[in-house]
This record gives sequence, structure tokens and C-alpha cells, in this order.
Amino acid sequence: MTHSETTTTTIAAAGIIGGAFGYRTVTAAGFDVTVFEAGDGVPLVCLPGAGGPRYSPALDLLAQRFRVLLIELPGWGDEPNDAVADFDGLAAQVAAAVDALGLTSYHLLGTSLGGACALHLALADPERVISLTLEAPGKFRIDSADPSTLGPEAFVRAFRTHPERGMPIEPPDPEFLQRVWPLVGRLMGDGSLDDAFAARLSTLPTRTLVLFGRNDGVINPVNGPTYRRLLPNSTLLYVHDAAHDIQNDRPEAFADVVGDFVTRGMNFLINETDGLINP
Repeated sequence: MTHSETTTTTIAAAGIIGGAFGYRTVTAAGFDVTVFEAGDGVPLVCLPGAGGPRYSPALDLLAQRFRVLLIELPGWGDEPNDAVADFDGLAAQVAAAVDALGLTSYHLLGTSLGGACALHLALADPERVISLTLEAPGKFRIDSADPSTLGPEAFVRAFRTHPERGMPIEPPDPEFLQRVWPLVGRLMGDGSLDDAFAARLSTLPTRTLVLFGRNDGVINPVNGPTYRRLLPNSTLLYVHDAAHDIQNDRPEAFADVVGDFVTRGMNFLINETDGLINP
């Protein structure tokens, strides 16, 4: 099946609602991996956070410019993932899914836990990853929160400055937590920085954009400078009036800056026309 033949549907159970996203399944590393897809052009592979694939208005906007492929990480579907103990292992499984999609090169966007996985994927195969965008990446988590321990109101505040925008946000289903959270715990560890991984990051040539919402209540934005310091070809931006879920809090701003970064590389901050964008 080619990407143009992907079934178009609404996947309410997976949180993909509205938009032009279709889905298909590829077999990779012994898993049936669901891929949600929309748009044409340069491929932008998206890795979701610990809650699994979620629709956002920002993805719809990006799909107007790129071929957006949102990959459900192995272990977040119906099949438990007992085969990996760390992000290197999960990244290898995601790389197999990317191979099954027939992508020879692509831009990569990772959100929260998916941002940590994206870092490992870029390190494993930097020649294929054209650019890397990290949205509130969860690799380093000094003074951060475990969302599974938050009450309903605190959970919403941690993720959204504007809970009325985009997808409704609710704490994860208890059955989902029981099934997936042991894997999340194995992957995430304690969120500290170890010298060996810092040395690996210093060798990554991929141009990288790191984004944090100023009001993030899950991954403390104070972790942002760590990425900027360790990644030699990176830039760090804080998004005003956004919490952890930047894609839903500030979808237009998110799509503008990520789309510009994908298109124009490290020149993305230079406006092509005069004016104030996303104040």
C-alpha cells in the first residue's frame, strides 16, 4: 500500500479525531505498528508521548505542508513490549517501522517520551534524519513531575495552559496505565544526565530544535539548556502561554516554527517578510 492509498478514517479510540489523517499498519520488530498519516511532500515522522498517539490541530497544519507520519510506538498498541529495556532498543524498533514505510530520509519530531526516543533514533542513524525537533523532550527531568501521580485538576494544568483548546485532556485510563506504565518506567529511568550519553550527544551533527512551553508542569523547562549545551547544532526556544502540550496550547505557533525549521533549517528564525508572527 502506498501512502496515497492509506485508509482515511476517524480513529476515536486512539485519539485521532478530525483532520485528514488516515491509518495503516506495518509489521516491524515483531509488532503490528499503526501509522497515522496525512499530507504529501517531505516526510515528517512524529513520535508521540507516553499517552500514545493523539490528534492535535498542529499536526493538521503541518500536514498542509509535509507528509506527516505519526507512529504508534511498539508496546502502546494491543501487544505488550517486553523486548526492550531502554531507549536504544525502542529506537531500533522504531527504525524498523521507518524501514517498513520505505523512508530513506526524513525529518523527525518527538514529543516528551517520544522526544527521548527521537534523540536515540537520530544518534543511531544521523545520515537519514535530516532534522530533529524535540517538543518538551523527556530525556532529562530535573525537578519534573510523574503525570501518573497527579490528580485530575493538577494533571490538566501540567499539560495545558488552555484546556479548552484542541483535544479534550483527561488522565490516562487505569487499564492503559497498568499495561503501559511499567514500560514507560523502564525507558525513562530517573531522568538524570549520565556522562556517557552526554558524550554521545556531543557527536550528533543533526540540526535540532528544542521547544519547551514556559508553563510546562510535566518536564520542567529548566532542562532546556542541557540540550542546548550538549547538542552542537541546536537551538532552544520557549513558547509563551503554553504548558507541556504545546501542540494543542499554541497550534499555529507550533506549526509555524516547526514548519519553518523543517523547510529552512537554522535560518528559520529569519523572517522572509516583515511582520509580527504569533505574538
